[in-house]
Amino acid sequence: MKSILKITLAVFAVFILVSCKKDKENPTITIVEPMDHEEFAWGDELHVEAVFEDDQELMSYHIHLGNEAGDPAPEFNVDFSGALSGKSYSFHEHSIVPDSVETIYYLHFEVTDAEGKITTQKLMLHFMQ
Repeated sequence: MKSILKITLAVFAVFILVSCKKDKENPTITIVEPMDHEEFAWGDELHVEAVFEDDQELMSYHIHLGNEAGDPAPEFNVDFSGALSGKSYSFHEHSIVPDSVETIYYLHFEVTDAEGKITTQKLMLHFMQ
């Protein structure tokens, strides 16, 4: 009888440890396009493609174009955000570069997982006539 109780307790302990798995990693951002310091002419298409991943569960993303500090670019509105679920998400969007856009902006990425862990990344982009 004691061996059955020990086996039951061992199985229960393993079940508790497996089901209470903690989120140990921050989400990751893999930017496919554009490249850091990539150049774009007015009228070009800005192609944004990235993969967001987490070891447990993703919650949300926000991508926008702005200055280095993250303030939005007033003449070039690139702003994407959304709720996520699952462990992986592939993002893909396009925007046309308007005439008279400033010469340097940063593309900011922010991904949050279900535990509230946040990963950020930014790229410098160059714009010209």
